[in-house]
Amino acid sequence: MNYRFSELAPEPQALFDLYDSVQWNEFLQLSKERLFQAIEQSWYAIHVYDDEKLIGTGRVISDGVINAVLCGIAVHPDYRRQGIGSDIVRGLVSKCRESRLHIQLFCTEDKADYYRHLGFETFAVGMKEQGNVEEAE
Repeated sequence: MNYRFSELAPEPQALFDLYDSVQWNEFLQLSKERLFQAIEQSWYAIHVYDDEKLIGTGRVISDGVINAVLCGIAVHPDYRRQGIGSDIVRGLVSKCRESRLHIQLFCTEDKADYYRHLGFETFAVGMKEQGNVEEAE
């Protein structure tokens, strides 16, 4: 199938629905507006559409000079195993390489082999803060 890739930010509801389909909204606990703000403030992002339906996304957080962190890589469950996620990762990596950035990615252990297949290697131990981040008032 031919899917459309875009650098333009999707509609907030479409993004929220995609994150819901991969069960990230429960963890993130962000409104669709705050989630959209995160996408807009990213250094670079790619979004994938089947006709007008948002089916995939990925973004880069970066200082634009040294480091780039790939994150938010998601593909709707109905569209997995078609190479969409791999294409998103390759597009993000390509954009980072253009700016000669050091590319990093954090993932859960069950996804490590997938990213190794795409050319990533383990280089550090990732850590996260134990508590939930509460929204600033």
